[in-house]
Amino acid sequence: MTAFSETERRGQPSRARPEGLLLWMHASTPPEAGPAPALARALSRLRQEPVSCLVTTDAYGPLLPSLVAEAIHHAAPDESSAAIQRFLDHWRPDVAVEMGVTDRPKLFAAMARRDVPLYHVSPSREAVGARRRYPDYLGAFRACLAVSASEAQVLRRSLGGTGTRIEITGPLCDTILAQRCNQAECDTLAQLLGGRPVWLAAQVRAHETDVIEAAHRKAFRSAHRLLLIVTPADPSEALAIRARFEAGNWRTSLRSEGGEPDPEVQVYVADGEDEMGLWYRLAPATYIGGTLTDGPPLADPFDPAALGSAVLHGPAIGQATSRFDRLKASGAVMAVESPDALGEAVVTLLAPDKAASLAQAGWAVTTESAHVVEWLTEDIDVALDGEGTK
Repeated sequence: MTAFSETERRGQPSRARPEGLLLWMHASTPPEAGPAPALARALSRLRQEPVSCLVTTDAYGPLLPSLVAEAIHHAAPDESSAAIQRFLDHWRPDVAVEMGVTDRPKLFAAMARRDVPLYHVSPSREAVGARRRYPDYLGAFRACLAVSASEAQVLRRSLGGTGTRIEITGPLCDTILAQRCNQAECDTLAQLLGGRPVWLAAQVRAHETDVIEAAHRKAFRSAHRLLLIVTPADPSEALAIRARFEAGNWRTSLRSEGGEPDPEVQVYVADGEDEMGLWYRLAPATYIGGTLTDGPPLADPFDPAALGSAVLHGPAIGQATSRFDRLKASGAVMAVESPDALGEAVVTLLAPDKAASLAQAGWAVTTESAHVVEWLTEDIDVALDGEGTK
């Protein structure tokens, strides 16, 4: 789909509603809805039950990898009563978060009549700007989260007497929850690696193997104990990826066959399921697969950054560039243009101080709004249990 259909705009659903709790986030643009999966995951962990995520945006645009993988992206209904009713009757959201002022008074008024907990959050300090008044429909919200004391003052003037709580939390910037892993397995592998230099090529397709192999060969000349961990984007390509490295006379091991990154192994193909959190923790540097070939990126750069792994990427970062842009602005990534440049970047990051500098900057970006996610998660949990006001 390259644009929202008119049927979606009229409130007609494009797919079935998932079972269980549904968190709905509405934003002006897809990048502003980036925190939605993190919020849904945090709520799921807190309540110990599945929480699905519906994202609606006024504008259509390229989606962040996390939204593609973890959220339903749908057009918001237009402001007609019939479209709103069709939309809400189908999706039946359990909680709703408005990112910024999206000027949807009829939609949120209809939500309030259904006693759905509503929250207003700003996606950035810039989004607030010089606003002098907020729309009346926010008076039906359970809480509005202000980015600053000055915004809180404007909210109080606009919504005084409505009962809407106003909290100063800062913005809900694009953020993620760090991927989990089996800690015992992580400790065992860290002991096995024993301080050996390691880098990770994350979510690689078979046709990119030559690029990764050339970069590893370049880096290996400077660090003869260097281990490359490769995670295939498609596990069915693991054997082909291993075969290509073996053709280059590399000593390899395949995780799905019970292999381990033993001291003699030079390339470890980690084709297990749901283990990216493990490899990001073990590798001080991560290359984002797909970005030195034809793109788009097949891994989310926030995922390694959130776990202290310095991020490397090529020029093919696709259209959903907002996360790369934020990391770049904070000095948290290294961009490369060729396999040789990737190999040289890996060597540079073998210096602990350089890798730590990028990792610290990346961690700061990806966790900037963690406290806002925590606040929302805990308050939504209370609201869903029927406690508190509104």
